[in-house]
Amino acid sequence: MNRETRALEGDDQLGSGIPLWRRLRQLGPELGGDWRPIRTVGPQVDPPPEPTAFGEVEIVEGDGSLHVRHVGAPAESRFEFFLDGIEYTHICGYVDIVPIVHGYVAAVIRQRSDRGFATWNVIEEEVLAFPHELLRPERLLELGFPKRALIDSEADAASPHPIKLAEDGRAAIKLHRALIERRLARRWADERPGEGWLLVDGRLAIEPGLLKSGRAVGLVKSHRTQFLSVEAMREVLGMGGGYRSSVFKPVRPEVGEVYSWYLRLRPPSGHDIYWALARIEGRAEGETLALADEVSRWLLAETTPLALPDPRWHVLLYPIRDCESYLRARMPTLEIS
Repeated sequence: MNRETRALEGDDQLGSGIPLWRRLRQLGPELGGDWRPIRTVGPQVDPPPEPTAFGEVEIVEGDGSLHVRHVGAPAESRFEFFLDGIEYTHICGYVDIVPIVHGYVAAVIRQRSDRGFATWNVIEEEVLAFPHELLRPERLLELGFPKRALIDSEADAASPHPIKLAEDGRAAIKLHRALIERRLARRWADERPGEGWLLVDGRLAIEPGLLKSGRAVGLVKSHRTQFLSVEAMREVLGMGGGYRSSVFKPVRPEVGEVYSWYLRLRPPSGHDIYWALARIEGRAEGETLALADEVSRWLLAETTPLALPDPRWHVLLYPIRDCESYLRARMPTLEIS
């Protein structure tokens, strides 16, 4: 069973025993004489930045050229469900020079009602990431650590660099988070509770079932990949609040097809050119073209109340912040010994 299969079919909740990071810190010679535990809260591992890239697209709205248009006033949102996930990573210690990166990963779908938000479903897991070619997982399995929690970071064993190994572990945990978000999205798509729409924080194509549902939308806040030509992006980056671009289809054969458009959520005057700019994804169907303005108006309505004090408040919608706050409140505490 590979990493993706384990993540998609794994248990939903953390175990009720001692947290994995604490069990690691308590280990001594039984893990080996080359085990160097970090007795305090180990350094958090930041991922290297996602590389910038250019995408290829086909304009599917209008005459095939890029235009911008005002979508109208905010309208009552039909989004009822909201999906987001988090991960937290830190180094627990080293076996020789190989870091063991601990991760807490979680995903939740929150459901909005008249009185606020309630949890529709949640998945949370603890994992340990390290290169199995450099550190045999049997050393931890023999001490009772669960196999499904030991993630292979698949690092380059030929020239190990501890910092790079830690970054690879962080990347493996980030991927694991994406997989449990996919598992949760699949569950929602299979059960389709009610008629409310689902808003996903990030790409919609994480799960084919969402594309089939016709009642899910993705909101992408990162713009490391530029999908339009330089001239077209100049026009997009000059959009005012409440404007959107023409709908286009990214050419990405490795994922499911989506229709997408850029939407400026707030007036950008005096801010960075990407301020309050989001890229929206819907399934690649004519219905998405017909609903692009309406869905955009729902999203404009979601810009209040403000998601303060989060510094991303200009593009982070309040229901998504609620998801993050809920998960962070459940995150295991990492006490300093």
